[in-house]
Amino acid sequence: MRTLLLGAILLSNLAADPLKVPKEQFRSPEFIKGFVGAYGFLSPVEPKVDREESELLADLADLFSDARFREAEAEIVNFIKLRKNPIEEGVEPKEVSPALIFQLAQLYYMNDRTSDAERAYKLAIKGHPDFRRAHKYLALLYASQDRVSDALPHLKKAIQLGEADQLVYGLLGYAYTQENKPLAAEAAYRQAYLLNPDESQWRSGLTLSLYQQEKWPEAAAMLGDLLSVTPEATDFWKMQANCFLNMEQPLRAAENFEVLRLKGLADEATLNTLGDIYADQKKPVLALGAYLAALNEGESLNVERSLTTARILADYGAPRESAKYIAYLREKKGGNLSRSQQIEFYLIEIKIAKESNDILKVGELVKKVLTLEPMNGVALVENGIYHEQLSDAVDDEEEAARLRGMARAQFTLAMKSEDEQVQYLANRSFGQMLVRQREFIEAMPFIEKALALKPTDGLSRFSKQVSIFADRQRETLAREEAERAALLEEQEKKREADAAKEKDEKDEK
Repeated sequence: MRTLLLGAILLSNLAADPLKVPKEQFRSPEFIKGFVGAYGFLSPVEPKVDREESELLADLADLFSDARFREAEAEIVNFIKLRKNPIEEGVEPKEVSPALIFQLAQLYYMNDRTSDAERAYKLAIKGHPDFRRAHKYLALLYASQDRVSDALPHLKKAIQLGEADQLVYGLLGYAYTQENKPLAAEAAYRQAYLLNPDESQWRSGLTLSLYQQEKWPEAAAMLGDLLSVTPEATDFWKMQANCFLNMEQPLRAAENFEVLRLKGLADEATLNTLGDIYADQKKPVLALGAYLAALNEGESLNVERSLTTARILADYGAPRESAKYIAYLREKKGGNLSRSQQIEFYLIEIKIAKESNDILKVGELVKKVLTLEPMNGVALVENGIYHEQLSDAVDDEEEAARLRGMARAQFTLAMKSEDEQVQYLANRSFGQMLVRQREFIEAMPFIEKALALKPTDGLSRFSKQVSIFADRQRETLAREEAERAALLEEQEKKREADAAKEKDEKDEK
């Protein structure tokens, strides 16, 4: 089956948008727990706090539980200032635990001071390089700003230090996706999906990683699950259709596109692809319907795509549908075509006329093309074929010879084209004409030239058959030449004998 891939699969629902990092992560029980003395028990991945710091965090618990984050921030900032610059006499300055700086970073983030939060997270990590939660939340901050390359090393570090929650693995999968590492992304997303199979972001991410690795059956199955939840997701329908195409299940792909069509969600590209599938499956009426719908869907005429559509219908043995499509195209979209585009449509119509055995129509169309471009190689070849067919239809041998001479001239001109495809067509067509005239010897160089330009099994077999006839024709010509020579020799001998006899008779007298 001819490869049919979607021209523009949109992956925005899966990968283009930054992965969402909810602020609720910063209000989680783990976050609140950090203020009531949870530090020091997970050494070496958590820094210790002293008695004063622990008491501060305990005192602020009510502020945190009531989401009074700005007040909590002010309390911590004031504590740090007094700790580093005590106003009481005899009190020595003290270092601040990275744990407290980390909590200040959390509060900065909640108060939408992301630059301050970033600096505080980094300061906490500097004070305690193996501070697991600081690495994690700095990565979350970067991810919320779609700074994936900045987030990645902190995600990996957090996992190395033992972090194993679904958000970290999900973000890691997203980061690997952005770096075009789908195998690693799949592994990370599977972990996130295992921990929380209801999270749509992990299912989407896992699906994309499978899709990027061309694991078509698995990706199709995952897309089916996603579509059961989000049936209006146009891109998911398209992606699953593309999976089916690559699984060589084109009619299942067509079903997806028909769903979009019924929902009114099928765009021009989708409808054209649907038409391609039907054409490939030898369903020209359905193909024409999809193509015409695509033509109506487009805001402006995509001439190149329309040319492709007309060619597909003609090439797949649907000349009537192709003719209807071109007629509808001209009616709906007008005649604002460039010279080259007009020529392309005429050439397709020539193919349609030939399929319908309408020789006179072929002649009219060829004349139109050659009027626009006198040295168009394909038109010259078609003109040669046209004149040969005319020669077969006339009874006057002199007129037939004239038409064959014109065909020969057209083929000869086409052979001078720089386009190898045109050279191939001209040599092949001229060779075939000569074979039909039983000029096997003369035909062979042209058939061999065509075979050299474009080797095909069919032409190779034809060449061998013609070669046999050419050999026989040479043998026949050689034999006839020998017979003529022998006859001439015999006639010469008889003439000489007659002359000698006549001389003898004169001498006797």
